[in-house]
Amino acid sequence: MASFLVKDKDFYGQMLKIAVPIAFQNMLTFAVSMMDTVMLGSLGEVAISASSLANQLTFILSVIMFGVSGGSNVLISQYWGKKDIGAIHKVLAIMYRVVLALVIVFSIVALFMPEGFLRIFTTDQRVIEQGVAYLKIVVWSFFFYAVTNVTLNMLRSVRAVKIAIVVYTVSLLVNTFFNWVFIFGKLGAPAMGIRGAAIGTLIARITEFAIVIVYMFRYDNKIKLKLKNLLPTDKQMIKDFAVNSFPVICNELLWAIGASILSVVVARMGTEVVAANSINNVAMQLVSVMVFGISAAAQVIVGNTIGAGDYEKLHQVTVTLKIFGIAIGVIAAVMMLAMKPLMMVLYNVSDLTKVYTGQIMTVTAFLLLFRGPENVNMMGILRGGGDSRFVLVADIIFMWTLAIPLGFFVAFQLGWPVAAVFIVLKIDEILKTFLSFWRLRNNNWVRNVTR
Repeated sequence: MASFLVKDKDFYGQMLKIAVPIAFQNMLTFAVSMMDTVMLGSLGEVAISASSLANQLTFILSVIMFGVSGGSNVLISQYWGKKDIGAIHKVLAIMYRVVLALVIVFSIVALFMPEGFLRIFTTDQRVIEQGVAYLKIVVWSFFFYAVTNVTLNMLRSVRAVKIAIVVYTVSLLVNTFFNWVFIFGKLGAPAMGIRGAAIGTLIARITEFAIVIVYMFRYDNKIKLKLKNLLPTDKQMIKDFAVNSFPVICNELLWAIGASILSVVVARMGTEVVAANSINNVAMQLVSVMVFGISAAAQVIVGNTIGAGDYEKLHQVTVTLKIFGIAIGVIAAVMMLAMKPLMMVLYNVSDLTKVYTGQIMTVTAFLLLFRGPENVNMMGILRGGGDSRFVLVADIIFMWTLAIPLGFFVAFQLGWPVAAVFIVLKIDEILKTFLSFWRLRNNNWVRNVTR
């Protein structure tokens, strides 16, 4: 087996240089979200619910932005491996135009249809009123958030990841400070409640955008982007962009919708199960940061290797990354089990909720054994290799034809125990793990998308 592994120390150094900052970035993003929840928690359940539901629009936007940048990164990582900076500029020109168009659509919803959007999730008029107030302020952050998001994701493809840590560290500090000022009325400011949280978010997003823009046009020495690079239109590149981005965008949208539908199953199983799942999700996000970090690093490294035309090395890279995926899954599972006692202490919940929490966390630990290799193989290696359509088809087949219908059936028709239902709800991750290893058995998945 050793002869099939990458022996170059620089490979492992680059792997960590990409994966660790991305993992830390995910932790910072999680911390920002947690801080908003904690601060609004003192205002009551209505404020928390209103901001949570209003942020569903931001969540959908973020998923689509991940799809846009993910599709772009397939091209950018391979062109970076080829050292074709001019082609990268053409990809960016298209990417930013797509982002602007999507921001306009989401802004229209937030400005002119906020109440209708919120009624999809709730009929509580108090929640709707506060949610509308929140959306009408936070909508002005959509442009700044979207551009920052896709730019930082794009920079991963050229192995520039440290800037994201700077951006999100500053964002956490700025958001926390201005939330404190405007939510509670400190330093002479009026106490604005949920509107104060929206203002804090807006200021943080503008700050993120300002840092990224200054970095891109003054300090970046890789892409060397100038405004004039964003003006030309290349019809062939538009076609390449559509072919590579559309499957990724559809993939992320279908996943987000599917995840929302699966949450309906959890919600109908009772308040205690919902609370237990919420506690489990906090722990899962924390232990999964390195899984997503290594997946992102895998996409970049595979894309760069294919773009450079080094197919002899590609086999070693792929085998090594698959082993990384298995190892990080085991580590995440062990960490999940180790966190069970801590999570029981942190939350003041009923004994029944604690029982469900323990069961769900045990199931999640088991599932993480599959999530590690599944994420690295699917989201990292196959996407980096330009095989986005396969990933899309796998998601559609396993989530929409198995996990969703089976989840409803075993929960409400068969009345299975909570732990068993959760395994069924995530059965797509187990099956996709085996499918991804099958797909990677030879080089049929390799797609050099450069010209």
